[in-house]
Amino acid sequence: MSEAGRVSGAARGSWTVVLALVNLLGCYLGYGALFIPPEGDWDSAAIDGIAAAAVFLCVLGALTLLLSYVPVRRGTLARWWLLPPAVFLLFGIARLVHIEYAYPVS
Repeated sequence: MSEAGRVSGAARGSWTVVLALVNLLGCYLGYGALFIPPEGDWDSAAIDGIAAAAVFLCVLGALTLLLSYVPVRRGTLARWWLLPPAVFLLFGIARLVHIEYAYPVS
């Protein structure tokens, strides 16, 4: 392998740290979007907060998926690094759909 095609440990480590921190933020947003229930149909503040967390989770998932694609494509990181942002995106969309159907705006 040529010198230009080799992956250094510093490049792998920096990508790992950045993506690990972003994925931890995604876990925090996912917790807020998925596991905090509203107290009822009347609890519009909680429903709005859950919807906002789900939107932020979708945006973060999409941006992290694009960010993860770069080192995976170069071979710096393994392909499984694409899984957490894809799951965040999927869960965010699912929660938004659930909120829309479970708590319709009157």
